[in-house]
Amino acid sequence: MKHSKRIIIPAFFIISVFLLQGCFKEIADIREPLPDIIWPAPPDVPRIRFVNAITGPADLNIKEQTINKFLNFLKGKKLRPIVSPYGITVDKAGRLYVVDTFNKSVYFFDRTNNTYHTFPDKKTPLKSPIDIATDSNGYIYISDSHEAVIKVFRNEGKEYVREIGRGLLERPTGLAVNNRTGELLVVDTLRSQILKYNIEDLKFKGDIGSAGNIDGLFHYPTNIFVTDDGRIYVSDSLNFRIQIFTPEGQFVKTFGEAGDGPGYFSRPKGVAVDSDGNIYVVDALFDNVQIFDPGGRLLMDFGGTGREYGKFWLPTGIFIDERDRIYVSDSYNKRVQVFQYMKSENYINVE
Repeated sequence: MKHSKRIIIPAFFIISVFLLQGCFKEIADIREPLPDIIWPAPPDVPRIRFVNAITGPADLNIKEQTINKFLNFLKGKKLRPIVSPYGITVDKAGRLYVVDTFNKSVYFFDRTNNTYHTFPDKKTPLKSPIDIATDSNGYIYISDSHEAVIKVFRNEGKEYVREIGRGLLERPTGLAVNNRTGELLVVDTLRSQILKYNIEDLKFKGDIGSAGNIDGLFHYPTNIFVTDDGRIYVSDSLNFRIQIFTPEGQFVKTFGEAGDGPGYFSRPKGVAVDSDGNIYVVDALFDNVQIFDPGGRLLMDFGGTGREYGKFWLPTGIFIDERDRIYVSDSYNKRVQVFQYMKSENYINVE
């Protein structure tokens, strides 16, 4: 009798796995074909192409092994879809990180190794995560606005390291790593400053700017982006402009002002720069992304209000990777949309 039980249990386990494999495959394969959308529309030469919309691993063709799915099913573990994305980054290995402000977690997607997970665990919770950045040493930085700290992780977010900024930061939001100077840059919205930390020892080094509306000063800044050469771009949100600084933090130029038409800003949030130096600005109230040349002159915009692919509903963060892939947090549509900058020698680029 005992011998028969030993045979029945493994057999039941194997049968269950195969049945679940069929169920999971059926669910994963159900997705509408993605449309081919380009901007600007013909007959103009296309510059931006819609690539993908990400709500979970299946949208990146990441398929968990059936045995792991079965074990997670037994444990009651299930990856929740993205609900309210904000901060986005792609590390040097091409792995995607998405901060979900609603689920208070970070989604990690690794297409190369066909893996994904969320972090942190319950021992080191995030109360109000906003943005994320990674460095070349494998460290991951997350701004926790409510806690007024930056939390540091490594090992793909599986290992908590420490926090920095407690007692100094007031409302940290945007994050970026400046590899040129070896610094972590933290936007503090309430302080209206950019704070600098040394990457090697995570000690405070100084700050950029203060509250005000003249060149080099800020009024509730939110997001930040650093190019490979170390130049710093900041969304000075309630001054309705983008400010540009040298790697050392010296003011270079500014562009933008409040308005309700192309080339103006209503609620500038995410900012990023492509390989040609063109500057992308997410406007949360316009529901679009405007593209400016390096001198701050409007080239075009894409998006618009809606639920369809290529449209936005309260977009926030943006990141452009080394392949000129453009990732936009489409927050109220509960997804990250991906676009491709179609690089061309004939593309207008003044500087």
